[in-house]
Amino acid sequence: MTHRLRGTAWALACAVCLIASASLAQDEVPTEPRPERLYLNSGALLGASRVVGMGGAYVGIAEGTGGFASNLTALAQRSPTLERDWDIGITLSALDLPFTGTQRRDLDNDGKADETVNSRQLLGALMLQYKRFGVGFLWRNSTAGYCITSGCRGQGEKLNTSLSQSALAGSIAFGQDDFILAMGIFSAEASFSEEGDESWRYGDSGVAVDMLFRPHGRPYRIGVVVRPEVVAGWRPEEGQGAVIAGQQIYSAVVSPAVLSIGASWRLGEGAHRYNRLSPAARRQLLVEGDDLPVPDDGPRDAPSGRWLITAQVDLISSVSNAVAARSLASPDEPQSVGDSTAFQPRLGAEWDTFPGRLRLRAGTWLEASPFPGRNLRPHLTGGFELFLLSYWEDWSVSASFDLASRYTNWGVSIGFWR
Repeated sequence: MTHRLRGTAWALACAVCLIASASLAQDEVPTEPRPERLYLNSGALLGASRVVGMGGAYVGIAEGTGGFASNLTALAQRSPTLERDWDIGITLSALDLPFTGTQRRDLDNDGKADETVNSRQLLGALMLQYKRFGVGFLWRNSTAGYCITSGCRGQGEKLNTSLSQSALAGSIAFGQDDFILAMGIFSAEASFSEEGDESWRYGDSGVAVDMLFRPHGRPYRIGVVVRPEVVAGWRPEEGQGAVIAGQQIYSAVVSPAVLSIGASWRLGEGAHRYNRLSPAARRQLLVEGDDLPVPDDGPRDAPSGRWLITAQVDLISSVSNAVAARSLASPDEPQSVGDSTAFQPRLGAEWDTFPGRLRLRAGTWLEASPFPGRNLRPHLTGGFELFLLSYWEDWSVSASFDLASRYTNWGVSIGFWR
């Protein structure tokens, strides 16, 4: 009898040890992330009023600081009225200011409301030109907050996500500014954090190459933009686990490669002056003493065509093993995205309604979705630019809109009349 009791006690002890070991294994924090990558989707049209009003078809225009985000060659394309050897420009655009509603908007075009607690997108650019050269820095950031508990009212109950793309680039113009080449370091970064807690960070970079052909005396331009695929891996801090908000994190974020080809045409009286040289460029050619004749494009206020038509197509590459960025805030099984190549066409127009006073703009674009089974989402865009006054510079006010299913974007800006 005693022998049987001892055997039973040993069996119970072994069972308790097995159960305790299993419980500890379940409670152990994973040290390795999931193998999938979070898809960095920058599909929302963000930028200067002129860019938005023309449907984002700006690769074949590439003018000013506002065009830097569309084509890096804008760094070395001088304004036709520029008289000094140098120029500087800055732009800042924001989508979803803190006092605007965000929960019913569908930014990622998956057919569902984003249901974010807060959402904001920012784009900023700074450029400096000197003669044929230009350098600049571009930064775009998208932030969102997701509830991880019912009601999301207390500290630590919200997951904050921040996805960024940036470029540090240089550009140079050749000949009579007929051909412009730009290269830069293109980076993708991300960070995730609970309210008031540490951050889980990702980052990496690649090389971007852009080109613009703008033959002098011709009414057209052709632009090409190449953005690399960037896989930004997790950069763990010392002792940092692979779990945030009760979810196992992912191994990387991925920004797909993009090839954009665009063209623009001027129509109307003086359209051949579309690619005219600035006074600074003509002076530089004279100083250099080349054998080529320096063209005379007429007076500064000579017309250069009242209509501007622009078209563009974006080819967005497929990526493997990618899931939606919101997967980190959802207990559901992550949805695979971006597994097929996508085409995104754009078309825009600008009309100098009253030359020197008022311009009207209109455009459209078909937004590709990385989610399987989703069709292109059509957008209608438009806007205007109105001359205000001359004080130190020629000032203007611009407005733009971008309308689509489950999406609305209105914008107003102050800038210089060009």
